[in-house]
Amino acid sequence: MMKIKSKPDKKLVFKPMLLLIAVVVLTSTAMAASNSTGNRIWDADENLSLDYNWTALTYSGFYYDLDSGEGSETLTIKLDSNSDRSIGEGDLKYSTTPISTDFQHSDWGSYQVIGFMAERYFAGYTANTQYTSNSVSLISDGILAKVLRDDDEKVSLYSGSSLVLEEGYELNIEEVDVNGNSVLVSLKKDGTEVDTGIVSSDDDYVYEKELGTSDKVGIIAVHFNNIFQGTETNAVFVQGVFQVSEDYVEITSGDTFGKMQINTLSSDMITMENSDGITLGRGNTISIMGKLKFIVADSSTLRFGPELDMSEPGTYELRGTVAEGEGLKWTPLNFEGFYYNIDEGVGTESLEITSLSGRTISDGNLVYKSIPADVSFEHKDWGDFQVMGFMAEKYFAGYPNNKFTSDVSLLSNGKLSKVLIDDDSKTSLYSGSSLALDNGYKLDVVEVDVNGDSVMVSLTKDGDQVDTGIVSSNDDYVYEKELGSTDKIPVIVVHFNDIFQGTETNAVFIEGIFQISEDLVEISDNDMFGKMEVTSFASDQIILKNKDSVSLTRGNTIEIMGDVSFNVADSSDVRYYPFVKVSTLPSESLALEINSVLKQNEQIEIKVTSRGAAVSGATVMFAKEQVGDTATDGTITYTPKTAGTFTVTAEKEGFVSASEKVEVISPDDATKKLIIEVSPETVVQDDTITISVMTAIGGDAVKDVQVSYDNKFIGNTSTDGTLTYTVKETGMHKLTTSSTSYLDAELNLEVLALEAKFSYSNLQVSPILAKTGENVNVTVDVTNTGTAAGNKDVELMINGTTVDSQSVSLDAGQSTSLTFTVSENEAGTYEAQVGSSTATFNVEKSSIPGPGVLVSVMAFIAVAMLIRRKENK
Repeated sequence: MMKIKSKPDKKLVFKPMLLLIAVVVLTSTAMAASNSTGNRIWDADENLSLDYNWTALTYSGFYYDLDSGEGSETLTIKLDSNSDRSIGEGDLKYSTTPISTDFQHSDWGSYQVIGFMAERYFAGYTANTQYTSNSVSLISDGILAKVLRDDDEKVSLYSGSSLVLEEGYELNIEEVDVNGNSVLVSLKKDGTEVDTGIVSSDDDYVYEKELGTSDKVGIIAVHFNNIFQGTETNAVFVQGVFQVSEDYVEITSGDTFGKMQINTLSSDMITMENSDGITLGRGNTISIMGKLKFIVADSSTLRFGPELDMSEPGTYELRGTVAEGEGLKWTPLNFEGFYYNIDEGVGTESLEITSLSGRTISDGNLVYKSIPADVSFEHKDWGDFQVMGFMAEKYFAGYPNNKFTSDVSLLSNGKLSKVLIDDDSKTSLYSGSSLALDNGYKLDVVEVDVNGDSVMVSLTKDGDQVDTGIVSSNDDYVYEKELGSTDKIPVIVVHFNDIFQGTETNAVFIEGIFQISEDLVEISDNDMFGKMEVTSFASDQIILKNKDSVSLTRGNTIEIMGDVSFNVADSSDVRYYPFVKVSTLPSESLALEINSVLKQNEQIEIKVTSRGAAVSGATVMFAKEQVGDTATDGTITYTPKTAGTFTVTAEKEGFVSASEKVEVISPDDATKKLIIEVSPETVVQDDTITISVMTAIGGDAVKDVQVSYDNKFIGNTSTDGTLTYTVKETGMHKLTTSSTSYLDAELNLEVLALEAKFSYSNLQVSPILAKTGENVNVTVDVTNTGTAAGNKDVELMINGTTVDSQSVSLDAGQSTSLTFTVSENEAGTYEAQVGSSTATFNVEKSSIPGPGVLVSVMAFIAVAMLIRRKENK
């Protein structure tokens, strides 16, 4: 828990902040017209205001509620000129305000959240919070705590099993009463019981704790939907979990966070400004406060902006500037999802809505453009390669002449290859170790020569050798391959800096890796990518436009092309933004090699790697104690002094951090501690699982241990320490062991349902403008995302009414495409819907008479002709 300057006697009165938020939002909108906000990147060449603002509308790192249009954080900078690299004292100002947001479990109402230093914090409960009787404002006491969980997923739990929460908490299902009306639960933290309670059906379990205040605050809330008492099985069904961290940040006026100092602290606002000058040095990443950093271009032209911190593994949303009721043009300067090289000011992509009519982007009014550009490798000595952002991903378009190859172009042949690795980090490898690359490749260090001048390497793909080579110090290993119709081109390049031949250890030091994918994207005129069609293609430009109209339906996520989608507010106001979701890649991550169970007072070795190579200079923390930085071989030693459960982390600039939970046990328990492992790793209903019981230290199999499943004995382990069991009920279950010679062990086991689940995507309507009576085709992709084969009647609804259905039968993971044909006899706008996917089309009155009218006219003509014949006679 981090504490800074506590003032427990300070009490502030909570005040409404709606007016303040409205002023912030309106101010942001007004300032956009004067080039004082709107972009994430401030670029001296873009004629931007010297007084510049970043808000939740323009920066992905600031908390933003799209549906309400409210964001809490604003950062303002004052520069003296376009070349001013010195931010004077007080010229960087930050403010944030708490706002109300709904729980994911909607029956609970709302709570108060605040963005602080580009992270989301819990600020308090409101009068609209249903499971607490009192409003609680943590910010009034200068306290902020992170929201750890806020979900509404359905979870099944059985007697003896646990709901695993964050920060070492587990909610255990002890016993269901004989009538099935209530359940006895116990809450444990790191194995120690801290609370018990009895919860009824359709009721909430709430655990309260003091968070630096005199009043207790509900930090855990769990909603119990139903409780089931069966003859053999007792179960409870949870839907709704909310948890707040008990490790809080305590703040008072005058506190310093990074380079910023708190000026104002009240129940409705926090303001900060820089207490000293800040230099925007070329190529620097500057920590401003918390997770908020500025990235500065390594260029004589001043370019900089806040960068979303993705140092922790996970999935992140990179969004563009929010559009409100109008079209907008997004470039890498205001859409972090687009490829951008800030050092060279190179961004190749743009997406523009040239005209927006209400919620409709008509055919051809959504325009995407991308052009190729030369940029430097991260390993600068190699020179340049040709890059092209395409659908918000970085692609390789070709090589100009450089250090290791002559000129070659993929784009001229209508092909692009994804850039998999472009890295200049220093790593070390030892004889017999491997450098893990992408697409199944590994570069093995076979042997260092006796003089230490060169190294023999072997390249394998999916375990099969594809190449060998000998590389000298300060030289490159290059692997070439034919891609499409081009000649052989380098797809993997690795630079070997130094080679070391020691008496006991042989090592090579790598600095520079580049790899492109062998799976090519092929582009030609009229190709479709999602809703976008290639309307122009040449070696120097690609243009795509929407072939059909796109409706910004409220509350929907609309897939545009590739990973680019629009997120639309569930509001009567037309408010939306483009985004991509980016998952932190394992190739960019650190990895920790450490045993999960350690012996107290016994020295251990911790190793940090990336791609299998040792990483030096990584900072290792054991709980809150800084162990130190890793050596050249990626290792560091440590002796844990206290028994318990701890988190070990490793961090280094330019890498995604790694963390592992470990348990330290006393020497007396070292030989008695057991662990349980289950295979397969993912367990599905009706699977027969293998339960393995072994010693925590040493991993030796243990026989004759009693094993229970949800408190019911299922057998003893055999001589190899295993036992098989067939699982039935889905949900969370608990495995436990019992033995007179060993300590008891337990494992929470989730059993997934053996069921088919169907999802729908890529709903298309053609034509989007039809005549009355004309056929309209509605196509949709159907995927079985479940764990078993299944059948589904897929229904098509038009304006909320089911008009047709088709049956599909799909194996797990299988997809198919369905086409429905409809026609409408009345003019108007129609919405086609399959599942939650929607698309609109318009029907105009036909100028050609319908069939009934034609029959009547022909009959009239026939009668007229008969009358005329009679008259002529």
